[in-house]
Amino acid sequence: MIMYNRITKLTGVLLCVISMISISCEDDIDPVIQELNTSRVFAPVGLEARVRNQVDIELSWTADPSVDQYIIEFFQDSLVFSGDPVSTATVDDIPTEGTITYTESFSGETVYSARIKAIADGKAESNWATIAVQTDPEQIFQALPGENVQDTYATVLWTAGSEVTHLLVVPGNTLVQISDSQKAAGAATIEGLSGATEYTVTLYNGTKRRGTVSFSTLKEATVTANDDLGAAIDAAADGATLIVAAGTYDIDGKEITKSITIEGQKWYDMPVVLGQFTCASAVSSITLRYLNIQGENNYGQFFNASSSDCNLSTLTIDGCEISGYDNNIIYSNSGGTYGDITIHDTYIHDIPGGGGDGFDFRGGVVGSLTVSNTVIANGIRSLLRMQVPADVVFTSCTFYQACIADNSNNRGFFRMSGAGNSLEVSKCLFVETGLEGTGGAIYGNWSRLGDIDAAVTTDYSDNYYYNTIGLWEGEYTDPGAVDASEADPGLVDPANGDFTISNQDMIDDEVGPARWRQ
Repeated sequence: MIMYNRITKLTGVLLCVISMISISCEDDIDPVIQELNTSRVFAPVGLEARVRNQVDIELSWTADPSVDQYIIEFFQDSLVFSGDPVSTATVDDIPTEGTITYTESFSGETVYSARIKAIADGKAESNWATIAVQTDPEQIFQALPGENVQDTYATVLWTAGSEVTHLLVVPGNTLVQISDSQKAAGAATIEGLSGATEYTVTLYNGTKRRGTVSFSTLKEATVTANDDLGAAIDAAADGATLIVAAGTYDIDGKEITKSITIEGQKWYDMPVVLGQFTCASAVSSITLRYLNIQGENNYGQFFNASSSDCNLSTLTIDGCEISGYDNNIIYSNSGGTYGDITIHDTYIHDIPGGGGDGFDFRGGVVGSLTVSNTVIANGIRSLLRMQVPADVVFTSCTFYQACIADNSNNRGFFRMSGAGNSLEVSKCLFVETGLEGTGGAIYGNWSRLGDIDAAVTTDYSDNYYYNTIGLWEGEYTDPGAVDASEADPGLVDPANGDFTISNQDMIDDEVGPARWRQ
Protein backbone atom coordinates (compact mmCIF):
# COMPACT_ATOMS: atom_id res chain seq x y z
CA MET A 1 0.00 0.00 0.00
CA ILE A 2 2.89 2.32 0.92
CA MET A 3 4.62 1.44 -2.41
CA TYR A 4 1.41 2.22 -4.34
CA ASN A 5 1.09 5.65 -2.66
CA ARG A 6 4.72 6.48 -3.51
CA ILE A 7 4.20 5.57 -7.16
CA THR A 8 1.02 7.65 -7.30
CA LYS A 9 2.75 10.69 -5.78
CA LEU A 10 5.77 10.31 -8.05
CA THR A 11 3.51 10.10 -11.10
CA GLY A 12 1.70 13.24 -10.03
CA VAL A 13 4.98 15.13 -9.60
CA LEU A 14 6.17 14.08 -13.05
CA LEU A 15 2.91 15.19 -14.65
CA CYS A 16 3.23 18.58 -12.98
CA VAL A 17 6.82 18.98 -14.18
CA ILE A 18 5.87 18.01 -17.75
CA SER A 19 2.94 20.43 -17.67
CA MET A 20 5.19 23.26 -16.47
CA ILE A 21 7.77 22.50 -19.16
CA SER A 22 5.06 22.48 -21.80
CA ILE A 23 3.68 25.81 -20.64
CA SER A 24 7.16 27.28 -20.50
CA CYS A 25 7.96 26.09 -24.07
CA GLU A 26 4.75 27.55 -25.39
CA ASP A 27 5.64 30.89 -23.84
CA ASP A 28 9.08 30.86 -25.56
CA ILE A 29 7.81 30.19 -29.17
CA ASP A 30 8.02 33.29 -31.39
CA PRO A 31 4.92 34.17 -33.41
CA VAL A 32 4.82 33.22 -37.10
CA ILE A 33 6.46 35.92 -39.24
CA GLN A 34 3.78 37.45 -41.40
CA GLU A 35 6.02 40.12 -43.00
CA LEU A 36 9.81 40.27 -43.39
CA ASN A 37 11.16 43.70 -42.57
CA THR A 38 14.71 44.37 -43.78
CA SER A 39 16.85 47.47 -43.91
CA ARG A 40 18.07 46.67 -47.45
CA VAL A 41 16.16 46.06 -50.67
CA PHE A 42 16.56 42.59 -52.14
CA ALA A 43 18.64 42.36 -55.31
CA PRO A 44 16.72 41.62 -58.54
CA VAL A 45 16.12 37.90 -59.09
CA GLY A 46 15.60 35.86 -62.24
CA LEU A 47 17.87 38.12 -64.30
CA GLU A 48 18.27 36.91 -67.90
CA ALA A 49 19.80 38.45 -71.02
CA ARG A 50 18.80 37.70 -74.58
CA VAL A 51 20.07 39.05 -77.91
CA ARG A 52 17.38 40.01 -80.39
CA ASN A 53 17.83 41.28 -83.94
CA GLN A 54 21.59 40.77 -83.73
CA VAL A 55 22.38 43.84 -81.59
CA ASP A 56 19.44 44.44 -79.23
CA ILE A 57 20.11 43.24 -75.67
CA GLU A 58 16.92 42.40 -73.78
CA LEU A 59 17.17 42.12 -70.00
CA SER A 60 14.38 40.52 -68.00
CA TRP A 61 13.89 39.94 -64.29
CA THR A 62 11.15 39.30 -61.74
CA ALA A 63 9.21 42.38 -60.67
CA ASP A 64 9.18 43.34 -56.97
CA PRO A 65 6.29 45.71 -56.11
CA SER A 66 8.15 46.99 -53.02
CA VAL A 67 10.81 48.55 -55.27
CA ASP A 68 10.51 52.20 -56.35
CA GLN A 69 13.16 52.15 -59.07
CA TYR A 70 15.69 49.92 -60.80
CA ILE A 71 19.06 51.25 -61.96
CA ILE A 72 20.65 49.56 -65.01
CA GLU A 73 24.25 49.93 -66.15
CA PHE A 74 26.02 48.42 -69.17
CA PHE A 75 29.78 47.98 -69.52
CA GLN A 76 31.77 46.82 -72.53
CA ASP A 77 33.48 43.91 -70.77
CA SER A 78 32.72 40.52 -69.26
CA LEU A 79 31.58 41.02 -65.64
CA VAL A 80 34.53 43.30 -64.83
CA PHE A 81 32.54 46.54 -64.60
CA SER A 82 35.65 48.64 -65.01
CA GLY A 83 35.57 52.38 -65.62
CA ASP A 84 32.44 54.23 -66.64
CA PRO A 85 29.39 52.43 -68.02
CA VAL A 86 28.71 52.77 -71.74
CA SER A 87 25.02 53.19 -70.99
CA THR A 88 22.75 53.73 -68.00
CA ALA A 89 18.99 53.57 -67.62
CA THR A 90 16.28 53.61 -64.97
CA VAL A 91 13.00 51.73 -64.72
CA ASP A 92 10.36 53.53 -62.65
CA ASP A 93 7.17 51.83 -63.78
CA ILE A 94 7.17 48.71 -61.60
CA PRO A 95 4.34 46.18 -62.09
CA THR A 96 2.89 44.42 -59.07
CA GLU A 97 3.80 41.00 -60.47
CA GLY A 98 5.29 39.26 -63.48
CA THR A 99 8.44 40.12 -65.40
CA ILE A 100 10.12 43.40 -66.27
CA THR A 101 11.93 43.70 -69.61
CA TYR A 102 14.32 46.36 -70.82
CA THR A 103 15.85 46.47 -74.32
CA GLU A 104 18.65 48.60 -75.74
CA SER A 105 20.69 48.49 -78.96
CA PHE A 106 24.48 48.11 -78.97
CA SER A 107 27.33 47.32 -81.36
CA GLY A 108 27.55 43.92 -82.99
CA GLU A 109 30.00 41.16 -82.08
CA THR A 110 30.73 42.72 -78.69
CA VAL A 111 30.68 41.38 -75.12
CA TYR A 112 28.70 43.48 -72.65
CA SER A 113 28.10 43.21 -68.92
CA ALA A 114 24.87 44.43 -67.39
CA ARG A 115 24.08 45.03 -63.76
CA ILE A 116 20.83 46.03 -62.05
CA LYS A 117 20.12 47.22 -58.52
CA ALA A 118 16.86 48.03 -56.76
CA ILE A 119 16.03 51.20 -54.82
CA ALA A 120 13.20 51.74 -52.34
CA ASP A 121 12.35 54.67 -50.08
CA GLY A 122 13.68 54.35 -46.56
CA LYS A 123 15.93 51.37 -47.28
CA ALA A 124 19.48 50.82 -48.37
CA GLU A 125 19.81 50.05 -52.07
CA SER A 126 20.22 46.41 -53.05
CA ASN A 127 23.32 44.62 -54.18
CA TRP A 128 23.90 44.41 -57.94
CA ALA A 129 22.51 41.52 -59.99
CA THR A 130 24.91 40.92 -62.88
CA ILE A 131 25.02 39.14 -66.23
CA ALA A 132 27.15 39.11 -69.40
CA VAL A 133 26.09 38.64 -73.02
CA GLN A 134 27.64 38.91 -76.49
CA THR A 135 25.81 40.52 -79.39
CA ASP A 136 25.68 38.87 -82.80
CA PRO A 137 27.28 40.18 -85.99
CA GLU A 138 25.32 43.26 -87.03
CA GLN A 139 23.12 43.18 -90.14
CA ILE A 140 22.17 46.57 -91.58
CA PHE A 141 22.05 45.30 -95.15
CA GLN A 142 18.53 45.42 -96.52
CA ALA A 143 16.94 42.61 -98.51
CA LEU A 144 18.45 42.56 -101.97
CA PRO A 145 15.84 42.99 -104.73
CA GLY A 146 16.38 40.41 -107.45
CA GLU A 147 16.76 43.00 -110.19
CA ASN A 148 19.69 44.52 -108.28
CA VAL A 149 21.82 41.52 -109.24
CA GLN A 150 22.82 41.14 -112.88
CA ASP A 151 25.58 39.24 -114.65
CA THR A 152 28.50 41.68 -114.11
CA TYR A 153 27.30 44.03 -111.37
CA ALA A 154 25.18 44.22 -108.23
CA THR A 155 23.74 47.09 -106.19
CA VAL A 156 23.71 46.46 -102.44
CA LEU A 157 21.56 48.40 -99.97
CA TRP A 158 21.85 49.27 -96.30
CA THR A 159 20.22 51.62 -93.81
CA ALA A 160 20.72 55.09 -95.25
CA GLY A 161 23.01 57.39 -93.29
CA SER A 162 24.69 54.61 -91.30
CA GLU A 163 28.35 54.93 -90.37
CA VAL A 164 30.15 52.73 -92.92
CA THR A 165 33.53 52.92 -94.65
CA HIS A 166 33.98 50.12 -97.17
CA LEU A 167 32.85 46.80 -98.66
CA LEU A 168 34.80 43.56 -98.90
CA VAL A 169 33.83 41.41 -101.90
CA VAL A 170 34.62 37.67 -101.89
CA PRO A 171 35.85 35.89 -103.99
CA GLY A 172 38.59 38.28 -105.00
CA ASN A 173 38.99 39.99 -101.59
CA THR A 174 38.24 43.28 -103.33
CA LEU A 175 37.88 46.42 -101.18
CA VAL A 176 35.32 48.95 -102.38
CA GLN A 177 35.47 52.32 -100.61
CA ILE A 178 32.14 53.97 -99.83
CA SER A 179 31.74 57.64 -100.73
CA ASP A 180 29.87 60.18 -98.62
CA SER A 181 27.03 60.26 -101.14
CA GLN A 182 26.76 56.46 -101.13
CA LYS A 183 26.76 56.43 -97.32
CA ALA A 184 23.94 58.97 -97.25
CA ALA A 185 21.92 57.05 -99.86
CA GLY A 186 22.58 53.63 -98.33
CA ALA A 187 23.49 52.07 -101.69
CA ALA A 188 26.57 51.15 -103.71
CA THR A 189 27.01 49.39 -107.05
CA ILE A 190 29.78 46.81 -107.31
CA GLU A 191 31.13 46.60 -110.85
CA GLY A 192 33.30 44.06 -112.65
CA LEU A 193 31.69 40.88 -111.33
CA SER A 194 31.71 37.57 -113.18
CA GLY A 195 28.51 35.91 -114.33
CA ALA A 196 27.23 32.70 -112.75
CA THR A 197 29.30 33.30 -109.61
CA GLU A 198 28.38 33.27 -105.92
CA TYR A 199 29.56 36.35 -104.03
CA THR A 200 29.59 37.40 -100.39
CA VAL A 201 29.82 41.12 -99.58
CA THR A 202 30.65 42.35 -96.08
CA LEU A 203 29.97 45.93 -94.97
CA TYR A 204 32.42 47.56 -92.54
CA ASN A 205 32.79 50.63 -90.42
CA GLY A 206 36.54 50.62 -89.93
CA THR A 207 37.27 47.15 -88.54
CA LYS A 208 33.72 46.51 -87.30
CA ARG A 209 31.43 44.38 -89.46
CA ARG A 210 28.00 45.91 -89.97
CA GLY A 211 26.40 43.43 -92.36
CA THR A 212 26.85 40.54 -94.76
CA VAL A 213 24.92 39.64 -97.90
CA SER A 214 25.36 36.79 -100.39
CA PHE A 215 24.08 36.51 -103.95
CA SER A 216 24.71 34.77 -107.25
CA THR A 217 25.19 36.75 -110.43
CA LEU A 218 22.99 35.79 -113.35
CA LYS A 219 23.71 32.78 -115.50
CA GLU A 220 23.26 32.94 -119.25
CA ALA A 221 19.92 31.44 -120.31
CA THR A 222 20.14 28.31 -122.45
CA VAL A 223 16.35 27.99 -122.86
CA THR A 224 14.25 31.04 -123.72
CA ALA A 225 10.52 31.69 -123.96
CA ASN A 226 10.59 30.89 -127.69
CA ASP A 227 12.01 27.41 -127.06
CA ASP A 228 10.30 24.08 -126.30
CA LEU A 229 11.45 23.15 -122.80
CA GLY A 230 10.31 19.54 -123.21
CA ALA A 231 12.40 19.19 -126.38
CA ALA A 232 15.36 20.83 -124.64
CA ILE A 233 15.13 18.26 -121.85
CA ASP A 234 15.06 15.42 -124.35
CA ALA A 235 18.05 16.83 -126.24
CA ALA A 236 20.18 17.55 -123.17
CA ALA A 237 23.17 15.38 -122.38
CA ASP A 238 23.27 13.30 -119.21
CA GLY A 239 24.25 15.59 -116.33
CA ALA A 240 23.40 18.80 -118.21
CA THR A 241 22.14 22.04 -116.66
CA LEU A 242 19.39 23.99 -118.41
CA ILE A 243 19.09 27.66 -117.45
CA VAL A 244 15.55 28.71 -118.27
CA ALA A 245 14.60 32.34 -118.93
CA ALA A 246 11.34 33.85 -117.67
CA GLY A 247 8.30 32.77 -119.67
CA THR A 248 5.67 30.02 -119.79
CA TYR A 249 6.57 26.48 -120.85
CA ASP A 250 4.13 23.57 -121.31
CA ILE A 251 5.85 20.21 -120.87
CA ASP A 252 2.72 18.04 -120.49
CA GLY A 253 3.70 14.84 -118.64
CA LYS A 254 7.49 14.81 -118.99
CA GLU A 255 9.44 11.68 -118.14
CA ILE A 256 12.98 12.38 -117.01
CA THR A 257 15.36 9.72 -118.30
CA LYS A 258 18.75 11.22 -117.41
CA SER A 259 20.50 13.22 -114.73
CA ILE A 260 19.62 16.88 -115.23
CA THR A 261 19.33 20.27 -113.53
CA ILE A 262 16.53 22.56 -114.68
CA GLU A 263 17.02 26.01 -113.19
CA GLY A 264 15.25 29.32 -113.63
CA GLN A 265 17.59 32.12 -114.62
CA LYS A 266 16.04 34.57 -112.15
CA TRP A 267 14.75 33.50 -108.74
CA TYR A 268 12.63 36.65 -108.56
CA ASP A 269 11.02 36.10 -111.99
CA MET A 270 10.69 32.33 -112.21
CA PRO A 271 9.67 30.61 -115.43
CA VAL A 272 6.23 29.01 -115.28
CA VAL A 273 6.32 25.30 -116.11
CA LEU A 274 2.96 23.67 -116.87
CA GLY A 275 2.73 19.91 -116.50
CA GLN A 276 4.08 16.98 -114.52
CA PHE A 277 7.42 15.24 -114.06
CA THR A 278 7.66 11.44 -114.03
CA CYS A 279 10.32 8.78 -113.57
CA ALA A 280 10.29 5.29 -115.08
CA SER A 281 13.97 4.35 -115.35
CA ALA A 282 17.29 4.54 -113.53
CA VAL A 283 18.31 8.18 -113.03
CA SER A 284 21.14 9.39 -110.84
CA SER A 285 20.05 12.96 -110.07
CA ILE A 286 17.23 15.40 -110.84
CA THR A 287 17.41 19.00 -109.59
CA LEU A 288 14.63 21.56 -110.09
CA ARG A 289 15.46 25.10 -108.97
CA TYR A 290 13.70 28.47 -109.22
CA LEU A 291 10.72 27.12 -111.17
CA ASN A 292 7.02 27.94 -110.79
CA ILE A 293 5.54 24.52 -111.53
CA GLN A 294 1.77 24.37 -112.05
CA GLY A 295 -0.55 21.44 -112.64
CA GLU A 296 -3.59 23.54 -113.58
CA ASN A 297 -5.64 20.69 -112.07
CA ASN A 298 -4.82 18.50 -115.07
CA TYR A 299 -2.55 16.12 -113.17
CA GLY A 300 -2.81 14.10 -110.00
CA GLN A 301 0.64 15.01 -108.72
CA PHE A 302 3.69 17.15 -109.39
CA PHE A 303 6.12 14.19 -109.44
CA ASN A 304 5.01 10.64 -110.19
CA ALA A 305 7.30 7.67 -109.70
CA SER A 306 4.74 4.92 -109.70
CA SER A 307 6.63 2.82 -112.24
CA SER A 308 8.46 -0.06 -110.60
CA ASP A 309 11.34 0.66 -113.01
CA CYS A 310 11.99 4.09 -111.50
CA ASN A 311 15.29 4.14 -109.63
CA LEU A 312 16.06 7.73 -108.71
CA SER A 313 19.09 8.27 -106.51
CA THR A 314 18.61 11.97 -105.74
CA LEU A 315 15.69 14.36 -106.21
CA THR A 316 16.24 17.99 -105.20
CA ILE A 317 13.60 20.73 -105.25
CA ASP A 318 15.04 24.14 -104.33
CA GLY A 319 13.46 27.59 -104.33
CA CYS A 320 10.40 26.52 -106.34
CA GLU A 321 6.67 27.14 -106.23
CA ILE A 322 4.40 24.13 -106.76
CA SER A 323 0.60 24.34 -107.09
CA GLY A 324 -2.53 23.18 -108.86
CA TYR A 325 -2.32 19.38 -108.58
CA ASP A 326 -5.33 17.29 -107.64
CA ASN A 327 -3.89 14.92 -105.06
CA ASN A 328 -0.19 14.65 -104.33
CA ILE A 329 3.11 16.43 -104.20
CA ILE A 330 5.13 13.24 -104.80
CA TYR A 331 3.50 9.87 -105.42
CA SER A 332 4.77 6.30 -105.51
CA ASN A 333 2.47 3.30 -105.12
CA SER A 334 4.60 0.46 -106.47
CA GLY A 335 8.13 -0.87 -106.47
CA GLY A 336 9.94 2.29 -107.53
CA THR A 337 13.08 3.33 -105.69
CA TYR A 338 14.00 6.72 -104.27
CA GLY A 339 17.31 7.49 -102.63
CA ASP A 340 17.37 10.95 -101.07
CA ILE A 341 14.59 13.49 -101.64
CA THR A 342 15.28 17.08 -100.57
CA ILE A 343 12.81 19.96 -100.73
CA HIS A 344 14.13 23.35 -99.60
CA ASP A 345 12.84 26.92 -99.59
CA THR A 346 9.74 26.00 -101.59
CA TYR A 347 6.13 27.22 -101.53
CA ILE A 348 3.61 24.40 -102.06
CA HIS A 349 -0.07 25.32 -102.16
CA ASP A 350 -3.55 24.61 -103.49
CA ILE A 351 -3.33 20.83 -103.77
CA PRO A 352 -6.76 19.72 -102.43
CA GLY A 353 -5.86 16.04 -102.03
CA GLY A 354 -9.28 14.47 -102.48
CA GLY A 355 -7.77 11.26 -103.82
CA GLY A 356 -4.34 11.03 -102.24
CA ASP A 357 -1.87 12.38 -99.71
CA GLY A 358 0.88 14.98 -99.97
CA PHE A 359 4.02 12.88 -99.80
CA ASP A 360 2.42 9.57 -100.70
CA PHE A 361 4.72 6.54 -100.60
CA ARG A 362 2.71 3.32 -100.51
CA GLY A 363 5.39 0.99 -101.82
CA GLY A 364 8.89 0.70 -103.19
CA VAL A 365 11.99 1.93 -101.42
CA VAL A 366 12.73 5.36 -99.92
CA GLY A 367 16.05 6.34 -98.41
CA SER A 368 15.22 9.76 -96.97
CA LEU A 369 12.82 12.68 -97.30
CA THR A 370 13.93 16.09 -96.00
CA VAL A 371 11.65 19.13 -96.20
CA SER A 372 13.12 22.39 -94.88
CA ASN A 373 12.33 26.11 -94.94
CA THR A 374 9.14 25.36 -96.85
CA VAL A 375 5.53 26.59 -96.71
CA ILE A 376 2.72 24.11 -97.38
CA ALA A 377 -0.68 25.81 -97.54
CA ASN A 378 -4.30 25.63 -98.61
CA GLY A 379 -4.98 21.97 -99.13
CA ILE A 380 -3.55 18.48 -98.63
CA ARG A 381 -5.42 15.49 -97.25
CA SER A 382 -2.75 13.78 -95.14
CA LEU A 383 0.66 15.43 -95.35
CA LEU A 384 2.91 12.37 -95.05
CA ARG A 385 2.00 8.81 -95.91
CA MET A 386 5.19 6.80 -95.55
CA GLN A 387 4.30 3.11 -95.62
CA VAL A 388 7.89 1.99 -96.15
CA PRO A 389 10.88 2.45 -93.82
CA ALA A 390 12.60 5.82 -94.35
CA ASP A 391 14.36 8.69 -92.59
CA VAL A 392 12.01 11.70 -92.67
CA VAL A 393 12.75 15.27 -91.56
CA PHE A 394 10.51 18.34 -91.52
CA THR A 395 12.37 21.37 -90.19
CA SER A 396 11.66 25.13 -90.21
CA CYS A 397 8.41 24.69 -92.13
CA THR A 398 5.08 26.53 -91.94
CA PHE A 399 1.86 24.57 -92.42
CA TYR A 400 -1.06 26.91 -93.06
CA GLN A 401 -4.60 25.59 -93.59
CA ALA A 402 -3.13 22.15 -94.32
CA CYS A 403 -4.73 18.73 -93.82
CA ILE A 404 -8.13 20.28 -94.50
CA ALA A 405 -9.69 17.68 -96.82
CA ASP A 406 -13.12 16.63 -95.55
CA ASN A 407 -12.36 12.99 -96.20
CA SER A 408 -12.30 9.92 -93.98
CA ASN A 409 -8.82 9.14 -95.35
CA ASN A 410 -7.48 12.38 -93.89
CA ARG A 411 -5.13 10.94 -91.26
CA GLY A 412 -3.45 14.21 -90.38
CA PHE A 413 0.17 15.19 -90.73
CA PHE A 414 2.54 12.33 -90.06
CA ARG A 415 1.93 8.70 -90.90
CA MET A 416 5.00 6.47 -90.58
CA SER A 417 3.63 2.95 -90.78
CA GLY A 418 6.70 1.41 -92.39
CA ALA A 419 8.42 -0.83 -89.87
CA GLY A 420 11.39 1.33 -88.97
CA ASN A 421 13.67 4.34 -89.43
CA SER A 422 12.98 7.85 -88.14
CA LEU A 423 10.79 10.96 -88.04
CA GLU A 424 12.06 14.41 -87.02
CA VAL A 425 9.81 17.47 -86.78
CA SER A 426 11.55 20.61 -85.52
CA LYS A 427 11.01 24.37 -85.61
CA CYS A 428 7.74 23.91 -87.49
CA LEU A 429 4.65 26.11 -87.29
CA PHE A 430 1.07 24.85 -87.60
CA VAL A 431 -1.57 27.55 -88.23
CA GLU A 432 -5.30 27.06 -88.90
CA THR A 433 -4.75 23.41 -89.77
CA GLY A 434 -7.34 20.63 -89.67
CA LEU A 435 -11.12 20.93 -89.76
CA GLU A 436 -14.39 19.66 -88.36
CA GLY A 437 -15.80 17.63 -91.21
CA THR A 438 -19.15 16.24 -92.21
CA GLY A 439 -21.00 14.68 -89.30
CA GLY A 440 -18.66 16.27 -86.76
CA ALA A 441 -15.60 14.20 -87.70
CA ILE A 442 -12.35 15.87 -86.67
CA TYR A 443 -9.42 15.84 -89.12
CA GLY A 444 -5.89 17.16 -88.91
CA ASN A 445 -4.23 15.09 -86.16
CA TRP A 446 -0.49 15.29 -85.66
CA SER A 447 -0.76 11.55 -86.17
CA ARG A 448 -3.74 9.25 -86.03
CA LEU A 449 -3.57 6.73 -83.20
CA GLY A 450 -1.26 3.88 -84.23
CA ASP A 451 0.01 5.59 -87.40
CA ILE A 452 3.60 5.78 -86.18
CA ASP A 453 5.08 2.30 -86.10
CA ALA A 454 6.73 1.31 -82.83
CA ALA A 455 10.00 0.70 -84.68
CA VAL A 456 10.16 4.34 -85.86
CA THR A 457 12.32 6.64 -83.72
CA THR A 458 10.92 10.16 -83.26
CA ASP A 459 12.60 13.49 -82.51
CA TYR A 460 10.43 16.57 -81.90
CA SER A 461 11.68 20.01 -80.86
CA ASP A 462 10.81 23.73 -80.84
CA ASN A 463 7.45 23.48 -82.62
CA TYR A 464 4.57 25.99 -82.42
CA TYR A 465 0.87 25.90 -83.20
CA TYR A 466 -1.99 28.39 -83.35
CA ASN A 467 -5.73 28.14 -83.96
CA THR A 468 -5.64 24.49 -85.06
CA ILE A 469 -8.39 21.87 -85.12
CA GLY A 470 -7.76 18.24 -84.24
CA LEU A 471 -3.98 18.51 -83.96
CA TRP A 472 -4.08 17.06 -80.44
CA GLU A 473 -6.44 14.20 -81.05
CA GLY A 474 -5.14 10.78 -82.01
CA GLU A 475 -1.60 9.63 -81.22
CA TYR A 476 -0.71 12.80 -79.31
CA THR A 477 -3.12 14.56 -76.97
CA ASP A 478 -0.48 16.60 -75.13
CA PRO A 479 1.40 19.25 -77.16
CA GLY A 480 4.33 18.82 -74.80
CA ALA A 481 4.86 15.31 -76.15
CA VAL A 482 6.02 16.83 -79.45
CA ASP A 483 7.60 19.91 -77.84
CA ALA A 484 4.93 22.24 -79.25
CA SER A 485 3.94 25.60 -77.74
CA GLU A 486 0.83 27.62 -78.49
CA ALA A 487 1.39 31.20 -79.69
CA ASP A 488 0.14 33.61 -82.34
CA PRO A 489 2.85 33.89 -85.03
CA GLY A 490 1.42 37.17 -86.30
CA LEU A 491 1.51 36.09 -89.94
CA VAL A 492 1.33 39.25 -92.04
CA ASP A 493 -1.12 38.21 -94.80
CA PRO A 494 -1.26 34.44 -95.29
CA ALA A 495 -4.48 34.60 -97.31
CA ASN A 496 -2.50 36.42 -100.00
CA GLY A 497 0.69 34.39 -99.71
CA ASP A 498 2.63 36.50 -97.20
CA PHE A 499 3.72 34.12 -94.42
CA THR A 500 6.05 36.57 -92.69
CA ILE A 501 6.28 35.80 -88.95
CA SER A 502 6.24 38.79 -86.59
CA ASN A 503 6.34 36.90 -83.26
CA GLN A 504 9.78 37.72 -81.85
CA ASP A 505 10.16 34.49 -79.86
CA MET A 506 9.56 32.44 -83.01
CA ILE A 507 12.01 34.57 -84.96
CA ASP A 508 14.65 34.04 -82.28
CA ASP A 509 13.95 30.30 -82.24
CA GLU A 510 14.24 30.19 -86.07
CA VAL A 511 10.76 28.75 -86.45
CA GLY A 512 9.36 28.54 -89.97
CA PRO A 513 11.15 29.32 -93.25
CA ALA A 514 14.06 31.77 -93.02
CA ARG A 515 12.78 34.03 -95.80
CA TRP A 516 9.50 34.52 -93.91
CA ARG A 517 11.08 35.77 -90.69
CA GLN A 518 11.15 39.55 -90.25
